[in-house]
Amino acid sequence: MNKQTHAVAFAFLLLVGAMTMNSNSAGAAEPRNSVSFEITHHHVGISVPNALESAAWYKKMLGFEEVTRMTQGEGDKKMFIVHIKRGNCYIELFQVAGAKPLPDYRRDPTADLGVNGTVHFAFQVSDVPAAVKELKAKGAEITMGPVDTPGVAFVFIRDNAGNNFELIQYKSKGVGPR
Repeated sequence: MNKQTHAVAFAFLLLVGAMTMNSNSAGAAEPRNSVSFEITHHHVGISVPNALESAAWYKKMLGFEEVTRMTQGEGDKKMFIVHIKRGNCYIELFQVAGAKPLPDYRRDPTADLGVNGTVHFAFQVSDVPAAVKELKAKGAEITMGPVDTPGVAFVFIRDNAGNNFELIQYKSKGVGPR
């Protein structure tokens, strides 16, 4: 192929691409990969051995308040559920009879990354070192960090049931989720 043939082929591809884009915008209301509804984060669900003890732990350590309690199911499918809230952050604590305990490898935040599934959840705070100081004074277990970089600081904490969560601080305005 010579330069002229390449130019004609390129122009043809551009023309086909433009026609495809125009036909998508004229013929279809939304491209296939768009979403027509809004979402916001609502809650995280955590399976724990004792929902009331975990609710008390999250209240003591992070200021969560109990919103509701409920029981669902019967027999070996019975669950006790406690919803807790602080600001617009909700946690749903599930206590299920006969649930398996958290495996030891899941207690290490870095090792848990090697297993597919939900690894941890995070809360954004304005000052990680101050939060760590307060949580340590209350007896919280630090499982990783704190890590302090020029742009972000974070730490991993273990709750009373062994689940890891992260506290994260973005140091620059407009950086990170808000």
